[in-house]
Amino acid sequence: MTRRTLVFHTHLVQDVTTLRPLIRLAQRLVEHDVVVLCAAEFAKHDSTGLWREELAALCAETSATLHTYETPYDAVRLLAGRHGMIVAGSESHLPNHAVTHALFRVMPPGFLRVTLQHGFECMGLLHNAAHDETAGGAVRFAADIVVTWFHESRLTTTSGAERPKLYLAGPPTLLEPPPANAADAHDPYRGMVCENLHSVRFVKGGAARQSFIAYFNAFADRFRHVGSPIHLRPHPAGAFTQRQGLPVPEGVVLDTGPFYRIALGEFGFCISAPSTVLFDFVLAGVPVAVWGDADGRIDTSNFSGLAEVVTVEDWWRFVARAAADPQPLLDRQAAFLAGLGMPPDIEDRYARLLSLAAVVTDETGT
Repeated sequence: MTRRTLVFHTHLVQDVTTLRPLIRLAQRLVEHDVVVLCAAEFAKHDSTGLWREELAALCAETSATLHTYETPYDAVRLLAGRHGMIVAGSESHLPNHAVTHALFRVMPPGFLRVTLQHGFECMGLLHNAAHDETAGGAVRFAADIVVTWFHESRLTTTSGAERPKLYLAGPPTLLEPPPANAADAHDPYRGMVCENLHSVRFVKGGAARQSFIAYFNAFADRFRHVGSPIHLRPHPAGAFTQRQGLPVPEGVVLDTGPFYRIALGEFGFCISAPSTVLFDFVLAGVPVAVWGDADGRIDTSNFSGLAEVVTVEDWWRFVARAAADPQPLLDRQAAFLAGLGMPPDIEDRYARLLSLAAVVTDETGT
């Protein structure tokens, strides 16, 4: 008799954040073995080893078995004698997802293949203009099921051929409560600025990238006199600030830890180039502003409805508004969330999804 197994697959470092709540949910489904399958290439993306440590700690906490594999066929051999479901943090036919795509294409029929929407703007689901330029509008998935955060009407890039695979479940981060704010820790002038400068948006936008850096440095220099800290957060995978060796201005805290360990509610504001972190702060009830360049080359249309800033003066005025009276900004953000079509019963939907592993057979995969 084969063993029923829930497999969670990681290749990119950001897969850890996406999968973590589901692995913890799976821990409560005691009739399944839980295996975390980590591609050998994960280590190439995890230059500091931080995310490998997070993954190992998660497996120890949940009693999941952690395996690293070199080739897709090594992974299939590791799973011999098992059937159930494999869930990937990210997958598509595009080059950045090639490792997972190759594995999904050779998975035996005894495994139902599932991939997750892994960011607010996700390849094959919701593109910006730069995504369309580089990836086109016909992104394919080897997965049998593509789990989405938002109603399919908001996923304007999904091709007709892939739409039957969509399963609306909502953001997995909402499966768990956020870290609690420390008593009296909220500071309306404590802010986080997020750079997403490795993004495809900036590949042809070197001038926009330099503008963001210049604006941030000028803002940080002025903000030193306020007396509250600014946190600068690079994208966990792109890490542009560190990889380019950019100096961190005086008084700025470089913040590189996992988001799920940060009490976002302690912050008074967030300013970011277009990125999923804006969505994270919106969910946390923190005023946000999306940065766009003065020439309008950076596509911010998917974040329409949120406050927008360009110049240092815009940044300064936004912080003043957020500190003095955040409610109008929060009302705009609530309307933004309401328009995304997220379901209210997120945990039930993910539990139903994972329960499909129980009906998969090793002969047919259905």
